[in-house]
Amino acid sequence: MAAALGREGALRRWIRAAVRAGASADRLDETLLQLVPFAGFARAINAFRILQEIVPHAPRPCGAPRAFRRRGETLCRRIYGPVYGRMIARMRSYHPDLAEWILADGYGKVLARPILAVRERELLVLPVLAAMKVPLQQRSHAEGARRVGATAREIRAVLEGCGYGPR
Repeated sequence: MAAALGREGALRRWIRAAVRAGASADRLDETLLQLVPFAGFARAINAFRILQEIVPHAPRPCGAPRAFRRRGETLCRRIYGPVYGRMIARMRSYHPDLAEWILADGYGKVLARPILAVRERELLVLPVLAAMKVPLQQRSHAEGARRVGATAREIRAVLEGCGYGPR
């Protein structure tokens, strides 16, 4: 959430706390890569700059370009379940490239990567979407988190932990 909102001091504290808690550089990389489809390249670039200052490391690339679209569609179908067809048709109606970028880039290049489980990725994105005040996407991803094994308690906890749960 701090990275998505550009709160560099809070992001530095979060990274240091994650490292103290035993988070690997690979897991931190995967967490921050999720900023790209949800908060944009500018926020991701800034977050990675700070991560590299605190935890210098050589990140590993993942995946072949031809596989991105295929694995993205597979994962997107899993997360959206019975509403996948309607959702992707709606995205295509907004713009056909938007639908393709969501599948190939958002899901294929980012969300379908290894190291973090799909359930973890869905839980991580919820506070980002809440902080960015996009409730439709937040509800969609909360439902997607349930479809991939997150409990209502986990969803509530991750949002409350960032100050976005019901009070």
